[in-house]
Amino acid sequence: MNPDFNKTSMRQIMAVGLAAGTWLGLSAFAVAQGDAKPVEHPATYTADQADRGETAYKRYCVECHGDDLRGGLLGGAPLRGQSFESKYVEGPASSLFEVMSETMPPDAPGRFSASGYADMMAYILKRNGFAEGAPLPSDVDALYDLTIIK
Repeated sequence: MNPDFNKTSMRQIMAVGLAAGTWLGLSAFAVAQGDAKPVEHPATYTADQADRGETAYKRYCVECHGDDLRGGLLGGAPLRGQSFESKYVEGPASSLFEVMSETMPPDAPGRFSASGYADMMAYILKRNGFAEGAPLPSDVDALYDLTIIK
């Protein structure tokens, strides 16, 4: 046998083996990643936020959404219960924040500061039994990274 032929053949065999091993490894990684549940960061709030939000809610929102957040005299959407949860639970916190800040109050959307909307959202989360914890951000981009989960 020719010694150069053996070196070349061995290099080719090693290259094919390396490529095959890499492909198998990446395939296994992709399958494992596809089966993995994405990491969820729960949307939480502080007691102070919820307290400020309650004050604002009672002043500006109670007529439409009710004392119990299940809908008021003026027909506002329920902010508690099955209807609320089917829209927002397990979704990004930004969804609820954007609806609030872009459409509420109906006669003056965007009337409140971002922190004011975050405070009212904290109150809504509290009344729905969500966990207290870190402050709820008032930045919509940061809220995209949080999930409304119990």
